[in-house]
Amino acid sequence: MIRIEGDKIYLKTCTRDEYHEHYKFYVADPIMDPNTYIYDKEKVDKKYNSIIEKESWYPRVGIFLRDGRIIGELSFKRIDYEKSRCELGLALSNNDYKGLGYGTEAVKLAIDYVFNTLKLKCIYADTMCSNKRMKSIFDKFGFEFINREEHFYDMHDRWEDKLNYILRNPEVLY
Repeated sequence: MIRIEGDKIYLKTCTRDEYHEHYKFYVADPIMDPNTYIYDKEKVDKKYNSIIEKESWYPRVGIFLRDGRIIGELSFKRIDYEKSRCELGLALSNNDYKGLGYGTEAVKLAIDYVFNTLKLKCIYADTMCSNKRMKSIFDKFGFEFINREEHFYDMHDRWEDKLNYILRNPEVLY
């Protein structure tokens, strides 16, 4: 079980009920996902079961406010100890929690966890070209831009490019 304490938030492995709470209040950002999200208990259960099965190499944690309210999800995707790397994913539940520093703090806590607890050498991450908030977070923590994959995401009314980034552990000599 993962639990990482921050100032305004904490990250922890979700129970099934907490995972459902997140998705009951989830609203897809139309910039990031053109499809309207509708909560479906069975689909969320299946997704939670899948998370449990992949926990050793694809753990996900909830992003919680100090009062215990879940406001998002952060994933440490495809952990590869042989290559000493993983990928990072972040989704806040809805616009009520965006622009308040919660995503920034979640990424800060994740970076510390990956480099100091998991002892990995690098973190990969990506975002859509139009996701200014995520690009700002990557810049803030020194993620290096790797490349752009053009027309990667079909958003129904437009195509979005995918931007790929890497953050290397500054404590490791390469």
